[in-house]
Amino acid sequence: MTDLNKLFTPIFLNEKEIRKLMELIFFSYRDFTSGPDKILEKIQFGRAHHRIIYFVGKENEITIKDLLTILQITKQSLSRVLNQLVKEKYIKVSTGNDKRTKKLSLTTKGIELEKKLSNIQINKIKNVLKKAKEINVNGFKKILYEMIDEDSKKIFNRLNN
Repeated sequence: MTDLNKLFTPIFLNEKEIRKLMELIFFSYRDFTSGPDKILEKIQFGRAHHRIIYFVGKENEITIKDLLTILQITKQSLSRVLNQLVKEKYIKVSTGNDKRTKKLSLTTKGIELEKKLSNIQINKIKNVLKKAKEINVNGFKKILYEMIDEDSKKIFNRLNN
């Protein structure tokens, strides 16, 4: 195993060290998504489906507008994937207070899939965190948070308050 302390030199902001951080992000994200990817592949879904299912599950009766804001994708991109999720009965669409507003929620089938996908990632994170010290976990969370741009921080904070 690579000694993580050796990954960083005292002059940690040089390009070589930043590239190591980029690679850590790449490999950790790849491995973080690999479990759900295998399940999604079996039902011919991709990561876009996963993201939609996750956030519709997190915020029941989320509006399409709010989902677009969170995902930062076009209506056209959302429409293609969302239509498939609705057609295959993972998500249901209802009308909001004003007839132009559409609200999304997971069906029982969607809830089951979201739990199955999230549990893989939750368990992966739990297993890693069990081996970490609280100060390191808090530092890691702070770094991840600081990587988010200001507008996205507002969305993150709204979702997690």
